[in-house]
Amino acid sequence: MADLGYAHAIAAAAPEQFLRLERDAGHSSRFTDVDQVLANLIAAALAGAKIADIKAGPPSDKNNDTITLTPLGAAEKAYVHTAFSLTAQQARGAWFLPEQGSLKAGIMNLPAYIRNDPWYAITRSADDVARVQFASTADAVAAWSLLIPLFERLMAPVHTRAAGSTDTPEEQTATWEAITNSFDRLGLNTRATLSVLTYRGGWSSLDRTGQARARAGLLDVLAGSDLQQIAARYRAERVQALAAATGKKAKAGTPLARKVLTRSLQPVLSAYFAGDWLAFLDYLDMPPNPNEEVVTALPTPKLYVSGAAKAATVAADHGLDVDDVHAMLAAFMGQDTSVSAVEKRVEVMSRWWTQFDALHAKQTAGMPALWGLREEGGIFIGRRNRHVEPIYRTLLTTDLVADVDQLWDGIVLPRWPETIVSEPYPHRLMAETFGPAMKFWEGVALTAWYICEGPYSRTSLEGLRNYHQRDLRALEEAGTPIHQSLFEELANAEQYLGPAQEIGSESYETDIAEVEGVRLSLRISSGGQRRDGFEILRDIVTRHRQGWTRRYLREYLQFRWNNELSTVARELHRLIAVRGKPPTFRQFAKLAAEAANHWFNGDLSKLYTTIGEKAPAAPRRVDLLPTSADKFVNAVYLALGGQYYDDELHTSDPKAVDRYREIARLAARGIYYLQIAEATGQRPEPAQFGIKEYEWDWAGGVDRGWPVFERAIDQAIGGFPSLLRARPQ
Repeated sequence: MADLGYAHAIAAAAPEQFLRLERDAGHSSRFTDVDQVLANLIAAALAGAKIADIKAGPPSDKNNDTITLTPLGAAEKAYVHTAFSLTAQQARGAWFLPEQGSLKAGIMNLPAYIRNDPWYAITRSADDVARVQFASTADAVAAWSLLIPLFERLMAPVHTRAAGSTDTPEEQTATWEAITNSFDRLGLNTRATLSVLTYRGGWSSLDRTGQARARAGLLDVLAGSDLQQIAARYRAERVQALAAATGKKAKAGTPLARKVLTRSLQPVLSAYFAGDWLAFLDYLDMPPNPNEEVVTALPTPKLYVSGAAKAATVAADHGLDVDDVHAMLAAFMGQDTSVSAVEKRVEVMSRWWTQFDALHAKQTAGMPALWGLREEGGIFIGRRNRHVEPIYRTLLTTDLVADVDQLWDGIVLPRWPETIVSEPYPHRLMAETFGPAMKFWEGVALTAWYICEGPYSRTSLEGLRNYHQRDLRALEEAGTPIHQSLFEELANAEQYLGPAQEIGSESYETDIAEVEGVRLSLRISSGGQRRDGFEILRDIVTRHRQGWTRRYLREYLQFRWNNELSTVARELHRLIAVRGKPPTFRQFAKLAAEAANHWFNGDLSKLYTTIGEKAPAAPRRVDLLPTSADKFVNAVYLALGGQYYDDELHTSDPKAVDRYREIARLAARGIYYLQIAEATGQRPEPAQFGIKEYEWDWAGGVDRGWPVFERAIDQAIGGFPSLLRARPQ
């Protein structure tokens, strides 16, 4: 049985008693640096300095902002890096740390805004949100675990007053008493200053200037306090909570870390013990649990992907028949061939790329545009009958189209991992699997085309590099960069193009948005411009694309699958390190669904096998989609009473256009209805489908519209299959 004397003592102690017990036990010195850094940052903030500098990443890049704690000196920066870097804390076993997240960093800058921009302080602080990768800077981890929680505490009076309240008088009184008591525990003599901010304290009688002075007055009182003592008392409260939780779980000896570290307590271990559970136990004078396993490094992912190519070598090394080796590999992967699912898709994508390159290389002025070879998904519906075969079905070879249709026609929905359901856009999913190289090279080729052949281009030749900066950065990270001379040559070649020529006055449409799978387009009446010389740009792009292909394509596709599958394996190992056991099938699906959809047609069990793990289940495949997604959605649209219409209807009957738009959105959502039915084996419940997200005025309300919608689904697929269970009554 662990000695819990010290743990129980500090857990029940008042702040000043806690700090005295800590000194007597000889533990105070371990917190000198963190308390001093925190006090210095509080002082800088209260003096009017923005302590969190946020550099926004590109708008198209999620979680790519960076956050820097600007007032830190050289010694403090060194300490923060040592104590708070993600890799350092993970090396101490803190695998619970998030890989990425959204930090409401404005709370740290709120004092500066109150000092320097009092009229808009709350609004400006609300805008300071950093969506970060926690590995980007140690400052991000320090902000998450240490600073933001404290500033939320110190700025609670300002935020609570700004937010207003609809609570009862008793509830509001209790809220403000809790805030005042929390300041007392920090050793702050602020009751007089807080009184005007509290419920019925006279706040509403102040004009705007008076309210700004009251906020600044609170900062003055805080700034005049012993900030080192505030930092220490705040630490005492947080460590007390962690000690109390540990003692509560210590009925049969020292508890395991995962039994104690709830989401609210994980930042405490990160902030004050650098993520080190054993250091915290040493602080409590408790021995580690004999079953405690501190994982300081995750296993290196081992992927079973390319066995077929090595079959002959393996057979020769072990004196086996090569056919037997292929049979063993096939059995291991749970399929009838030794060629892995990943190898099949790499081969198909390589063929696709060859045909894509050939089509663009031979394109000449006057030919149709090649926009649409890379399917983006979405359905044209309503405005005229747009149902035409996409160009990839007519320009790519039949066998290639069929292979894409087969290898990417299924996906897993994380909510229902036991079933593989229909993917409505296999060619879109293939393009997504291929990644930024396809998007970049198609974009460059189309820019060259539309600049010369019109009617307009989304960017100029000079702006290509900036327009594709996200894809270019991804290609650099893959080790397959685009040579900068491509952009220089294209920009220089513009001088050799012919003069701009007006293109008639014919109208055309261009995509402007996509909502629920339905593409919205804008009709432009101007004819635009064209210029002679497309072949000049085409040849430059072709030469660079083919050079990149020879040098990098094989390496790039390997990076795509290796990076994605290794990430899944690493995250799986991280979860096991945190929880001490593998995640459930559904939990695994949340982190692995995208990779399974890209490389295994939604089959999570094959993904498990590829990363060397045993799958808890073998998903079943259910396919209720009888035809292409476009044909199905258009059939539902017509069955619901939708009609194809011309632009004139916008003027003659705008209400009809609104009605058809409502029906079009619902028809597009019919794909999801089928996917739920495939996953669950029964018709979706209205709430499960998400009926509140759609308008039902076209049917006179949801009660009348829902049965009509279900009948339209039945009609579009030729009658609902009898294999589905009836919806429970």
